[in-house]
Amino acid sequence: MRKANSLFGMSGATSKLTVRPAVPGDLAAIMGIYNWAVNQTFATLDAEPLDSEEAREWWDAHGSKSLLLVAEGEEGVIGWGRLLPWIRRGMSSTVEDLVYVDPLLHGQATGLGYRLMVAQVAADNRGGKALHESLGFTEVGVLHEAAHKFNVWIDITLMERPLGNR
Repeated sequence: MRKANSLFGMSGATSKLTVRPAVPGDLAAIMGIYNWAVNQTFATLDAEPLDSEEAREWWDAHGSKSLLLVAEGEEGVIGWGRLLPWIRRGMSSTVEDLVYVDPLLHGQATGLGYRLMVAQVAADNRGGKALHESLGFTEVGVLHEAAHKFNVWIDITLMERPLGNR
């Protein structure tokens, strides 16, 4: 098991934040944050929230098969994220991140052998873009009308962050 990382001096609701690998007991908090994003944002292109059975199936498929982390404050799990292989031919040293934060904490500041991390953010998701920029990501392009949700075609911003030596 990986050692947890602690961050001190965070602004906002929590003064100590621990980032650690997710465990099955985190699933309810992960799904609560995720399902809010499904219903309220373009952060995910899923259109329907996951029920408890679907959440368990999701955990079985992803919980131990990808780098799945939670951010935990004094209040409990306040966010979660995953690193996924960027499945493109010849790009095995690149990963994509997924990050979801408790909506009550939006806007607060909240090396694995890979060379590049990429993110796909809905173009009008200013919070998601700002979060990634604060973590060193830069915008590299836009996929126009690449996704459809809530009866709207949306643009997807592609962002990247170099990892390690280039």
